[in-house]
Amino acid sequence: MSLDNLDNLVDQLKPLKTKALSLIHQATEKASSADNYLMDKIGNSVGSSLAVWLNQHPLVAWLVSHPLMAILISLVAIILVVRLLLTIYRAISSTIDRLWLAILRSPLRLLKFLFGWQPKPKTITSNTTVTNYEVTSDSQQLQEIMARLDHIQQQQQEIIQDLAFLKQQPLNIEPQQLRLIEKKISNHFSS
Repeated sequence: MSLDNLDNLVDQLKPLKTKALSLIHQATEKASSADNYLMDKIGNSVGSSLAVWLNQHPLVAWLVSHPLMAILISLVAIILVVRLLLTIYRAISSTIDRLWLAILRSPLRLLKFLFGWQPKPKTITSNTTVTNYEVTSDSQQLQEIMARLDHIQQQQQEIIQDLAFLKQQPLNIEPQQLRLIEKKISNHFSS
């Protein structure tokens, strides 16, 4: 082929090229306008549905307009739900523990029931007393303890009488009365 034929062929293809480019341009414009149309319609539909739903649920609308408060409330709600779930978990695990203990103890209980076996209770003899975590049966020491308790009881009665007397008196306490009360208190605690 010669150059002239090629130039003729190029000249003949130029209108086809421009026609093809214009068709492609029109198709992309139609596609973009259809895309924009669909996006607008879907956006409007979703937006109007969301607006209606938010109008029906004002608390959610308030949370949407106050995101910091929504985050704080959500955190508190999550913490409370987690604590509730942990409490339920602990209750279930405690119940399972008790169930296993009952299952493991049941053979011993059955033996006790069938054979009437009971453990012997440990008892402390009646004439012993526990003082300062020591067991004593010394009668002189018991008498000393009883004497101290009687003395403490007498002091308690005197203090109660003094308090009753003070309740009846007006609030004005003279220095002599105050010294008398202080002396009584110091005598009670020193003896």
